[in-house]
Order: sequence, then C-alpha cells, then structure tokens
Amino acid sequence: MSYAALKHRQVIRVGVDVWNVPYDRRGIGRYVREMVKCLRDEHAGEVACTLVIPEWATWIAGPRYLREIGGAALPVASRRAARSRRFDLLWFPFNGPSWDDFRGPSVATLHDALNFALPGFSDDTRAPFRRAAERCEHIVTDSQFSRSELLRVLPLEPERISVVLPGVAPLPVGTPSLDIAALGTYLLFVGETDARKGIDTFVAAAELLRARSIDVTCVIAGRIVGSLPATDGLNVRALGFVDDVTLQALYQGCGAFVFPSRYEGFGLPILEALLAGAPVVASAGSSLIEAGGDAALYAPPDDAAAFADAVQRIFSDATLAATLRRRGIERARAMTWSRAAGALVDVFRQIA
Repeated sequence: MSYAALKHRQVIRVGVDVWNVPYDRRGIGRYVREMVKCLRDEHAGEVACTLVIPEWATWIAGPRYLREIGGAALPVASRRAARSRRFDLLWFPFNGPSWDDFRGPSVATLHDALNFALPGFSDDTRAPFRRAAERCEHIVTDSQFSRSELLRVLPLEPERISVVLPGVAPLPVGTPSLDIAALGTYLLFVGETDARKGIDTFVAAAELLRARSIDVTCVIAGRIVGSLPATDGLNVRALGFVDDVTLQALYQGCGAFVFPSRYEGFGLPILEALLAGAPVVASAGSSLIEAGGDAALYAPPDDAAAFADAVQRIFSDATLAATLRRRGIERARAMTWSRAAGALVDVFRQIA
C-alpha cells in the first residue's frame, strides 16, 4: 500500500473544545452539537473525537456534555489532561481557543467577524479570535462573506482559512408547547432581539402591512435583549427560547419567516426555515444570500417597506409562495451536516 493510501486510512485523534455546549442555544451551539454528532456517527473511521471540557472532574461533569451530543460514549478529557494527551490536533469550534496553554496542531472555527465589525464589543471578546490567528494552523469559517471579513480584521494569510458551509437537519416533530393555530396569520422571527438582528425592521414591516389592511401577528422566538420596539396596537408574541418541537411547528405554520439581520456569519435559521417549508424573506446584506440562495426573497436590511413588499408578494401570489417552498426544501436538503462534517474532516487531514 502506498504512503498516500495509508495516510488516508489513518484515524485522526481530535480533541474538541466543547466548553460552551451545555449553555449555547444559539446557532453556534447547534453547529457544534450537530458537527460532533456527525463526526461521531458518520466519520468514525476517519476521526476519533474526545470532548475537552473545562472541569477537571470529568467523571462528574462529563455526562452533562455527553447528553448534549446525544448521549453516546465519547471519551471526555479535561483541559489539564488535554495539555499532555497526544492528540493529532485540537479543534476549537466556539470562535477560537478558550484557553491559552494548549499544545500541538490546531484548527479553529471562527463563525464571523462580528466582534470587530460592529461597535460595543470589548477587546476581551476579540482575544480568542486573535489567539486563533496567532496559534492555530488553520481557520474554518461559515461563508465567503465571513472569510473576507476575517481576512480584513486578522493577520491571516488567505491559504490559512477555508469555508465550510454549515448544514441543517430536520427538527423533531411532535406536540408544540403552544397553540400554533391560535396565532392566526403570523410572521416569524427567530434569534436574539439585539439591534444587529433587525428586530426594529421586522416590527416596522408588520406595521406597514397592517396599514395596507394585511393583519399579521409578530411571533418572536429567541432571547429578548433589551426592550422591543414600541408598537401601536400591533399583535406581538415574544416567546423567548422555545424547544425544538415548538420551533419546527412555528416554522411550518408561519405565513413567512422574516430575517432582517444587519450582520451574520451565515444565518442558520434561514436553512431551518427553508427545510420546514417556510417562505423566507431575508436581508440582502452580509452572508445571508449564501444561506438562502435562490430559495428566498431579499430586501435591504434597513428597508422595512421592502420587507413588507416582499411579504405582501408571498401572501398575494400563491404560485410564488409554492415555488419558494419547493426551492427552499430542495436547497436545505442538499445542505446536510454530513456534507459539512466531511469538508471539515478534509481540513483536519490537511493539518494532521
């Protein structure tokens, strides 16, 4: 057997820094859970993962992390043990290394350059990104947009950063925690309600629709940050975080999924909405066209009237709505976590 063939067959021992898995309910948390599960279940012949956690008492803390990854018996190591353990490489999927004194080859996933591009972020939040640029052999990111942004703000050579588009998997179906039918016709927003996400544009678009005699409820699924924009009689349902069964039902039942974010590294909720068959209207800026492709409608991120126009087109044109639903499902079905994990394994093999 040739050396190249032998190298291809070797199992790469990867330590995965999962420090935030029990707490992160955002898109990044879902990315880490799904990628680790896929590496474990579909790429076991190529990659052997060990979860690296902050706690030293792994026999006590480890089960909590394993439950988040589906409960399978993956090895668990503390950071202290990982410093001396012989991994082929370490993978840091939560926007850079979470500790300093690691050794050996490493790959970091930096999901976006948000902490550099927008105001209000401290230098402490940028430190793991800079540590990744300085210490990691290779960087993975979620979109071509994020790649260009990271090259702009970090001292990285272009050959050190690769794009691996995230995937999506069907959310579980069951009995939701609220009566979806009682919501009537609704627009759905998923995510935290900070200013970057464009919650003001979302609400303003719904108010414009109401002025056109199109009555909709605004449904918000995600952590409420600060106060919501003032509304004059508009029906707003702020649900906070919801379980995945309820989230799937919300995607399936909405008149349109509206995602007016001003800055995203990828936009995973767009893929979730597409896979559930929801018509999508998203911002034309940042990375969101890479997520939605030709399966969504787009509007400038601050243009509430353009968002209202797009939603009105969906409501008034049944053929358009059906086309968007069909294209969305087709696109999302091609964007699997298996494909994403396979591309990540290719990066691991280059480095290890």
